[in-house]
Amino acid sequence: MEQSIKRNSFIIGLVGAIITMGIYLYMWQAQDYLNPLVNTSIYIYPIILGVVAQVWARFVMKGVVSFKQVVLAYFICIVMIFLTESITYYILLNYVDVGAKEILLNAWRGITEKGTSDLAQTKVFKEPTYSFSEFALGFATKTLMFTVPGLITGLVVSKIPQR
Repeated sequence: MEQSIKRNSFIIGLVGAIITMGIYLYMWQAQDYLNPLVNTSIYIYPIILGVVAQVWARFVMKGVVSFKQVVLAYFICIVMIFLTESITYYILLNYVDVGAKEILLNAWRGITEKGTSDLAQTKVFKEPTYSFSEFALGFATKTLMFTVPGLITGLVVSKIPQR
């Protein structure tokens, strides 16, 4: 039965990956890289799809599911989404639309110039280069950061009493 949890989580993650690719293709076609609504959605739907994967795992296991199984379902789903995001965004910025880098760098410079704190003035944060290593670090960071909601929802989903 655990194989079906992995397979279903992979399928849900694949749907999320397709949504991710669609969002980035929209941003490229519309040249809308700074749209706050689109950029915010990129952080919301992975959690929603991860929780759907957890609930689906519970459904497949007929209510008898361990914490490990629901967290695994969530993790597989978000790894698929964030891996696709990193690869798509890397290819988009470095090979397809190199001019988009300048749009994003100007936005980044605008944010750092507006900062009046000591942290902003001492140049602690280096200017992004959009290299492969930065995207790999971003993938790892997002995956770890987004695992926390999966742990919390996994605890809830795995501990709901059976009927």
